[in-house]
Amino acid sequence: MSTNDNIPEPENPKEVRELDKELDALSVSCFCDQPPHVPSRLFDSPTKVSPPRMIDNGAADMPQFDFQAYTQPRTTRTEGILRLEIPNFASLKSKISTPFQYIGSLPWRLAAKTEKSKRTSDAKFFSVYIDCNPDSESTLWSCDAVVEFRLVSRNRAIPAFSRQFTNKFNYNSNNWGFPSFMAWEEVNNANFVRNESVTVTARVVVQKVLGVRNTPKYDFSQMQMNVCDMTLIINKQKLFVNKAYLALYSPVFYAMFFSNFQEREKTQIELEDVVLEEFRELLNIIYPCHKPVTADNVEYLLELGDKYEIQYVMDECERFLMGNEDIEAIVKFMWADQYLLAKLQDSCLRNITSVAQVKDIRTKKNSRILAIPPRQRFWIRFSKS
Repeated sequence: MSTNDNIPEPENPKEVRELDKELDALSVSCFCDQPPHVPSRLFDSPTKVSPPRMIDNGAADMPQFDFQAYTQPRTTRTEGILRLEIPNFASLKSKISTPFQYIGSLPWRLAAKTEKSKRTSDAKFFSVYIDCNPDSESTLWSCDAVVEFRLVSRNRAIPAFSRQFTNKFNYNSNNWGFPSFMAWEEVNNANFVRNESVTVTARVVVQKVLGVRNTPKYDFSQMQMNVCDMTLIINKQKLFVNKAYLALYSPVFYAMFFSNFQEREKTQIELEDVVLEEFRELLNIIYPCHKPVTADNVEYLLELGDKYEIQYVMDECERFLMGNEDIEAIVKFMWADQYLLAKLQDSCLRNITSVAQVKDIRTKKNSRILAIPPRQRFWIRFSKS
């Protein structure tokens, strides 16, 4: 195999060159560092390669991929593995890919196909590529990453075949891989095929991301120095939190931590009548990660928001319910009445356009709908007249 086979390339260089010409005409540019050992311009025609020779599955001339060689602090790196199962490998013709998986706050996708073109000297090869944030129209983001492709071996006596590269992914460079990853006849055998399927993995090490913000995550089961100063105990499980932060959101927690209650001097407080996972979800809503309200958590978030008088949580729940069409109107009416959500009640009433809808709501099982105000009854009566 030619040494040029180790050079990663974009999947469709012709299409990329045409796009680049259009961008140049519009004076749109995006300066970035090029991957090592590639042409000086990203969209140059790929280097012609000599016909492939027999390979040794990479065991002889491929150095072991050492992720520890990258000395950037661990806290700024994110790693992830994508796994692609290819059924009916012998009949593979069109491109097959994994669903998007987020690594380093960016969507990644592993893809594979067969290729027989000038890039592969008209020999049939198994090709693999990685997509990074391909649907973004922005030119302002970039991502420095190390990618290792690995063809899983089905034979214990033969190691997995792997190749790796480093790239700065961005708008103009969001798809890279190896068109001649491995000769087709070298893949399509019992060493790599089992039950007519082949497995390929891509290990992605994101070293630096610009233009895309990381969503902060918190593990409340771990004590964080200089951040946590209070331990909440629920069903004998400890959650480490910050008193001042919770007090800013909740007057109940403010009174608990800073008023003349006996809990003021404590460093551990046990909370009763609370479900651990539901309270953890509440913390994820109000902490800077600001996890969104969903149909799965809105009910108990309303309960907890009301219990601890957290206006932010009540507002987020009300906003979600006003924009959600899957939850029944009667349920929204009940929650609006129970938690005094005036905006939600107003939204529900404005969506009533007929007397039939009112009758349907009133006949719902366990209906607790409040009496419709006179002005709204007048509007319903004459809006269809």
